[in-house]
Amino acid sequence: MTNRQKHLWALILQSSFVIRHFTICWVLCLTLTACKTLPEIPLTTPKPLEVNLNMRLDIYQYRGDEPLDKEAAKGASEATVRMRNRMAEIQVLKNNQLVGEDHRGLLQIREVPAGDWGPQMKKAVAAENEDRMLLMRQKAKESNRPLHEIESEQWRLRAQQANTGEWIEIPGAMSGSFQWKRAGEVEKAAPAAPSSPKPNATPP
Repeated sequence: MTNRQKHLWALILQSSFVIRHFTICWVLCLTLTACKTLPEIPLTTPKPLEVNLNMRLDIYQYRGDEPLDKEAAKGASEATVRMRNRMAEIQVLKNNQLVGEDHRGLLQIREVPAGDWGPQMKKAVAAENEDRMLLMRQKAKESNRPLHEIESEQWRLRAQQANTGEWIEIPGAMSGSFQWKRAGEVEKAAPAAPSSPKPNATPP
């Protein structure tokens, strides 16, 4: 091997040593950089955590019938108009003693006429009672009273307004019973029991 070759081999060995040494240093630098202490992350807060439990509570009074208030008022108004339009027909039935005012504030059929007038009368009475009941239920709901109180109230009012000769129901002799009479009629008093003859006094 010539001196020139030996010199070249020596340079190659020195270069490989430098490269290897540089590589080792570079790896060490990277390792040290990666192992550098990270900044401390505080796990506490300057002030204690506050939990706001304040809540806004809005209370509204709700009635189950509120969504139907407008519809109910409309129905009551329409029922009043129908009853007004039917008033003359109902009065004819009362004048002929075919119907009467009962203790529930409703009409009650007393006699059904023959012919086509019978079914027509039944239809008119049913429609009238339906409208009356609608109005009484509406009044009971608005005044927060039992329905039977409204029925009794309407019964007494209609009985007071009845024309002479019209059939009306009145309280009966027993509690909770009712009987029919014609308005304006004076109840006949029961005949007095005949008095027993006094015995003739014997002369002294």
